[in-house]
Amino acid sequence: MNRWVRLGLQTAFGLALLWLWLRTVSLPEVVAHARVQNWWAVALMIVLFLVTSVIRARRWLLLLRPLAPVGMVRAFAMNAAGGLLNYVLPIRSGDAARAWWLWRRHRIPAGSALATIVIDKACDLAAVAFVLAALEVVALTGAANAPRGLAGAAALAIALLAAVLGTALTGPRIARSRLARRVLPAGLAAGLAGQAFAFRAGARGLWTPELAARLGALTALALVIDAFNFTLLFTAVGISVPTLKAMAAYPALLLSFAVPAGPGYLGNLEVAGSLVLGGGLGLASGVAAGAIVLYHAITAANALSLGVLSLFLVGGRRRARAGGPRRIAVFHCGFTYSGGGERLVIEEVLGLRRRGYEVECYAPTVDASRCYPDLIGEVQVRTFLPQLPRWFPFREAVQMAATSLLMPLYAWRFRGVDAIVGCNQPSAWIAWWAARLMDVPYVVYLNQPNRLVYPRNIDRQTGWVSNADYRLLAAIVLRAARFVAWADRRSVQEADQLLVNGNYIGDIIRRTYRREAVDCPAGCHVAGSGFPLPIEGRFSGGLTINGYPIRRPYVLLTNRHYPQKRFDLAIRAMLEVRKRNPRAQLVVPGPSTSHTDSLMTLVAELGLGDAVLLLGAITEDELQALYEGAAVYVYPAPEEDFGMGVIESMAKGIPVVAWNQAGPTVTVGPGTGYLAEPLDVDDYAAGISKLLENRNENQATGQRAFEWARRFDWERHIDVLERAVLEVARAHEEVGLQAASA
Repeated sequence: MNRWVRLGLQTAFGLALLWLWLRTVSLPEVVAHARVQNWWAVALMIVLFLVTSVIRARRWLLLLRPLAPVGMVRAFAMNAAGGLLNYVLPIRSGDAARAWWLWRRHRIPAGSALATIVIDKACDLAAVAFVLAALEVVALTGAANAPRGLAGAAALAIALLAAVLGTALTGPRIARSRLARRVLPAGLAAGLAGQAFAFRAGARGLWTPELAARLGALTALALVIDAFNFTLLFTAVGISVPTLKAMAAYPALLLSFAVPAGPGYLGNLEVAGSLVLGGGLGLASGVAAGAIVLYHAITAANALSLGVLSLFLVGGRRRARAGGPRRIAVFHCGFTYSGGGERLVIEEVLGLRRRGYEVECYAPTVDASRCYPDLIGEVQVRTFLPQLPRWFPFREAVQMAATSLLMPLYAWRFRGVDAIVGCNQPSAWIAWWAARLMDVPYVVYLNQPNRLVYPRNIDRQTGWVSNADYRLLAAIVLRAARFVAWADRRSVQEADQLLVNGNYIGDIIRRTYRREAVDCPAGCHVAGSGFPLPIEGRFSGGLTINGYPIRRPYVLLTNRHYPQKRFDLAIRAMLEVRKRNPRAQLVVPGPSTSHTDSLMTLVAELGLGDAVLLLGAITEDELQALYEGAAVYVYPAPEEDFGMGVIESMAKGIPVVAWNQAGPTVTVGPGTGYLAEPLDVDDYAAGISKLLENRNENQATGQRAFEWARRFDWERHIDVLERAVLEVARAHEEVGLQAASA
């Protein structure tokens, strides 16, 4: 009731000031001088208001982070929505709302929340007092003329700051005093004492020299931008006022917001503005009145628009979902070809959905016609931003870069998820932004370190010649290497959990990013029984795919047609294999790339036209049929982190030939295939020939491969992923309560 009485008195006071102000100026003259002459200045003012709002939200976030994992967007929303309430109901209702929101969503005690708000408000007031006092000292030295009222404004600012600090220091002591316990009811006195303790504990825990420096820097930056923004007002109305003089007058105007006022600061802002612009800057009364009316209108529109929007972003109370966290967002770098990384994400999304989770998948770019057309429709991938037309040059690279840079603009889309899984870059970077802006925990899954930042030897040898978009991205990275490396490292190191594709590449990732990681190797679908097929099913007969007649026994190679995969080594090995097995064929499915022509040229040069079949794009059913009927599977990539084709072939009971280095040293188990000496084509060919010539050994090796593949079953992969997601989501739910208890 006392608050509403105070609001009524403040409203009456504001109306009285407005009535007095209108008696000193001519309303038609005010309207004439309030007209905008330069709209670009108004537009720039609105942009700068938004910039300083972000800076102040960031400043408050520094105070909140030790107490709870509040995101930037939510801190901005609470700040702007609280500012709106303070503007409409200036009885500090916005500050009370901010404390209530912090308790409702993050379980921050009201006393601790109030400590952050008091420090936040005191920063601006201290900056104003400091600037006004400094200007008065300069004026006293005679170096500059002091505008009228400067000494009074400085004294008022210092007095207000002293009152705020004095209340903050003595208030908790009074609330915990014997007098309060005697005068107030026992329950109320106990509650006040508890909040007073939380206030003091929060203030002491927050105030450190390092934090004070960061708060001071952000406050100074916001004040300078706001002061410059104020000078744009005179450009907007077509008045010539020296920039530095106008900037010096701005802190005095800010004092009007610290004095009790009616709704919208109506009346006191007009009076204070006329005094500052007229007395301080020497403008005519009508000109000063018109300018301050326009400034009032712009600030009111800014407060109302940002505040109303922010009310929808504040978010309700974080509730523990029945059965635990259920909503998950999975990010991937793109679905533009049928690769192992894409297959892994598809299986993760579908596997988590089978277990009852609400999973949404996002990527910068999607091409359903080129990336597992038989499976991608089930995933229903969403793009972060609207897609560019297909004719747009470097479409994929531009979309990936835009998605990475514009994340702060669409982070609000993920405010309702329980956890994010960022698979590789730039997905980890995008997840990092979402975590900081929307206080959502995130897990990073890495197949490898970022190859644009940490290229392999094979990348340096072959380059990215098969993909023009990667060449463009590589060129951009080279020109922004330090930033990209910093962003890559930070987004991985700050993940709530890091999962890696097996222990071979996992050890490399641990050394590269200097943090712990959980092994979560890619998987395969292993049938209960029936593989390998009988020898007759893999060594006799044939099939036709895409018009190509395939004779059994054939050697299978599945991978993207990229130079790093070194298909040329397998092709050269077939030249030796054919000498001992004249009917053997190397079957290579997959859509063509710019590298495919060089492979076909090599085949022609070696005279292997009927021995090497490049089938082109095939369906998933055709791929599985090729796996089932193959006699040998070959994997010629020399620096591969894992190699999903290896375990997919073993899941069908097919022996594998690969190099004795990198990923196959983990995926090819004892007795499941042949690991040749690295880059020794003759040894590689010998391994293939041995498995083609000894059918009984081939069958026994395939049986061991089939049993070995069970340890890579997709369900095991989903087990590890699910456990990681649940751990980070539940820990995030509990951290607010734990911080409050501390």
